[in-house]
Amino acid sequence: MKIALACKSLLLTKSLEVFLKNSISSYKKSDFVISDRKLDIDKPLFVISQNDSNLRVPFSHSSLMIELDKFYNDLKSPKEKNEMHKNDSMEILKDKIDLLTTKFKDDLLQTIQEHYEK
Repeated sequence: MKIALACKSLLLTKSLEVFLKNSISSYKKSDFVISDRKLDIDKPLFVISQNDSNLRVPFSHSSLMIELDKFYNDLKSPKEKNEMHKNDSMEILKDKIDLLTTKFKDDLLQTIQEHYEK
């Protein structure tokens, strides 16, 4: 997640820089922009303000991260979401196969042991 900042408030800008230090990027490279006011731009806009916003002031670090994560996930294309779902489904399938394989191995070993115990 790459985020550009376009805030009038210096205090908000500095707070966001501290909270999001690893995600801050230039406008051109960003996935979306965070601002404290509505802007007419060609990128998705996450607004932080007192009213009519994605996040209301004051906010905590955790509430910021939760709302940004939701916002960013909503931006992802259906194709990306489908890929994530496929990966999750594949992990579930792998877990089921592992469980069945382990059960089969245990049953086979038990059968062999029973055979040689006679």
